[in-house]
Amino acid sequence: MGRHKTLGFIGGGRITRIILEGFRRKGVEFPEVVVSDLDQGVLSRLREKFPGIRPRKKGEVS
Repeated sequence: MGRHKTLGFIGGGRITRIILEGFRRKGVEFPEVVVSDLDQGVLSRLREKFPGIRPRKKGEVS
């Protein structure tokens, strides 16, 4: 059975951006990256910088 590795963050602030940028610099990719944040603006900015992420608003499920 193959493994599907999902990376998830609660909050899209500074630490999340630093970690995502570090993975990008090292060439580490995940099949799925999910970021949940209450602020739609934060999610939009993250999506611009990291187009591969899947942003989630409060209460949103798959």
